[in-house]
Amino acid sequence: MKKQLMILMGLSSAVLASELQYGSGTFGMEGGFLGLSSRFTTDIESFSMVERHSNFAGDYFYGYDLTWFDSTTLRSTQHAYNDFASSLSIPEMGYRVKGLDANIKIGYDVIHQDQDNFLGVGLLLGLSMPWIDSSKGDNPTDDSAVPSFDFYTANMGTGMDVTDLFKDSQTKIMTYKIGPTINFQKSLIAKKLSFYGTASYAYQTAYIKNDYANSDFTVNGTFTEYNFGLYFTPFTETYKWGWFTLSPRLYATLGYKYSRWDLDEMSIDISGAKFSSDILDPLAMKLGMDTSVGYVGIGYSF
Repeated sequence: MKKQLMILMGLSSAVLASELQYGSGTFGMEGGFLGLSSRFTTDIESFSMVERHSNFAGDYFYGYDLTWFDSTTLRSTQHAYNDFASSLSIPEMGYRVKGLDANIKIGYDVIHQDQDNFLGVGLLLGLSMPWIDSSKGDNPTDDSAVPSFDFYTANMGTGMDVTDLFKDSQTKIMTYKIGPTINFQKSLIAKKLSFYGTASYAYQTAYIKNDYANSDFTVNGTFTEYNFGLYFTPFTETYKWGWFTLSPRLYATLGYKYSRWDLDEMSIDISGAKFSSDILDPLAMKLGMDTSVGYVGIGYSF
């Protein structure tokens, strides 16, 4: 936690306007992995460096957000292997997700009164780099990981060590996304309190690799994000020196952000059973991940 804060603080000191945010909420995931047919949720923390809206060249604007997220381990006891082989039991599996999400936004204010009252539309360009650590229960010979003899002979032959099933693995995901975005802010108390919001919808392409399954996927999908909050400015002044004007501002935010990544059907087999594509393809499921986070932030601008 301290390491991530130090990195974000160091980066923020290099720019003229930025905000540091800390968030806490839930992470959810379903599908994608063979056997993971239900939705599970767990706690998550996020650390962000953000500039929501900054004007240049008149009413044009840019914005960016850089977020590190880290979940606690979410565990699931999966008793049925996607219902296709009741003779095989799945051990208690743990999934931990962490990674980086980065986005740049550029656009134009179709309505612009001042820096607290505007409506902008633009384009989002971004990438996400999450990775998912998968592991079974603490006991490597957990009985729930032992398939029946009939299943061995019918699908895997004989002689395989059951401890080779469901070894720890890591799934790395790299997504590139592009799509429209909307950004607005409305003053509630002049120069003191405002309400703001952003909404984005993007198409994305994901490259997925699992080190244990030795599998690679390239799939398409969508990215959706909503962000709403209150913007409080306890201090703002304007200083003029001839043609030069400086308006330093210290502010705080309190908000809620929901992000979702949806990817096309896949079946990442981390069982170690080396099933054929004839078995895996019918069991493919869409991979969905989402975060729901409440956050507080503090920022500055000049």
